[in-house]
Amino acid sequence: MKNYKEYLDYCQRLAEDINDSYSDDIDLNDRIHEIADGCSHVIYYAKAWDLVNMMRECDYEKFNEAVDDVQGNGFEFEGDINAHITWISFFLIRNGIYSAYQHIESEVVA
Repeated sequence: MKNYKEYLDYCQRLAEDINDSYSDDIDLNDRIHEIADGCSHVIYYAKAWDLVNMMRECDYEKFNEAVDDVQGNGFEFEGDINAHITWISFFLIRNGIYSAYQHIESEVVA
């Protein structure tokens, strides 16, 4: 991702996809996890690095939250920097989707 707006738009699109296809049969958190886990920005090292570096510059708070999530979920750095970066990227995407989805839900309720 080239900029913060692209990140927000991407997460918004994914949240809208979840909203459009949401079923009570699938736990929302599981669905968000599944979507985030399959994103190219999580799967491919170069895209993960781009996302993480962009977020460090544009929204350090969200970047730091993702780093804390990696550590809080028991994923420790074991010498493979690429794997560590993909975990940070995963939590950036997951948290972005979750935030966008909450915003969609609040508009529906209002």
